[in-house]
Amino acid sequence: MRRSRATLPLLFGALVAVPAPALAQSTGDGFLFRTPKVQISMRLGYAGANAASEVFDFAREELTLDKRDFSGGMFGAEVAFRTSERVDIVAAFSNTSNTTRSEFRDWIGEDDLPIEQQTTFTRRPFTVSARYYLTDRGRSVSRFAWVPNRLTPYLGGGVGVMWYEFVQEGDFVDFQDLAIFNTRFESNGTSMMAQALGGFEWSLSPRIIANVEGRYEWASAELGQDFVDFDDIDLSGFQVSVGLGVRF
Repeated sequence: MRRSRATLPLLFGALVAVPAPALAQSTGDGFLFRTPKVQISMRLGYAGANAASEVFDFAREELTLDKRDFSGGMFGAEVAFRTSERVDIVAAFSNTSNTTRSEFRDWIGEDDLPIEQQTTFTRRPFTVSARYYLTDRGRSVSRFAWVPNRLTPYLGGGVGVMWYEFVQEGDFVDFQDLAIFNTRFESNGTSMMAQALGGFEWSLSPRIIANVEGRYEWASAELGQDFVDFDDIDLSGFQVSVGLGVRF
């Protein structure tokens, strides 16, 4: 079985490309000249699919696929708006997509060759969350200086919309007459979702932060007409990511 995984783009460079003189104007030696109000971050990591619905069960039973073939690398971006010392409102987007080649487990063609196809599963959540920091993120030492703390843990949760696409294309077996046919089965759409998250931020400098985060997402959606005999597709799963951000 051959596997093709989506390549993660190089996102972090966009954050550190902010001109140094512009940042230096509002940064002192280990402090900022005011409390930051906005934080822009980008994340890379792994998104694991729960894959606990009938369409995934069928794919694993009939094809040479397993649960991890529906998971893959992820990338994302977010903008956080500071509402108080310990609370941010965060608008976020992420993407994970994986394409895996497979073949039927119990059937071969009349030419004694495998009956091959490929499956692509994509999820793109758009969310708005509240993030609560368990300790203060920094301290004001005067009206004109804010010093960040080194390490700050947080918890949070939110809601949003998840877009998904599930595609299978290649050769398949018609179980009515055992004919082999070539086709493309496709379903895509959106679903409401909820998520819970936790992590910590590490201040690399007054302006730059690193982030480690885990989150779990709950979502499901009705499948399209190509999959009429299946129940709703399970879009739930977890994400583990590392990120880099800039405070403004």
